[in-house]
Amino acid sequence: MLSVLIEGTLTSPPVSRTSTRGSQFTTAQMRCAGEDGETVWCSVIAFSATAAQALASLASGDAVAIAGRAAISRWERDGEHRVGLKVTATRVMSVYEAGQRRKTAVPERAGSKQVDDR
Repeated sequence: MLSVLIEGTLTSPPVSRTSTRGSQFTTAQMRCAGEDGETVWCSVIAFSATAAQALASLASGDAVAIAGRAAISRWERDGEHRVGLKVTATRVMSVYEAGQRRKTAVPERAGSKQVDDR
């Protein structure tokens, strides 16, 4: 397995599901830019609650960065051999997540003064 940080665009809405054992997870497909403008297709699955929730909050076309463990996948489509990544997300970073973090950040103390170094 590889440890990766990939960024790209979701190509379809994420799907949240429940396993036969009752565990919740979210899956998504994304397109990433490879060398020489090639497209690298990535299948993403998130099991941790925070990663799954962050992924599920996104929509098709949203930009996202995913950190996690990856394995190379190979398949054939229309007689053409293709290569992609299967990623188990441990962290999902997006504009949505950044906004959520800002909402929960500790506000500056009231009455604090800014120092002018001029």
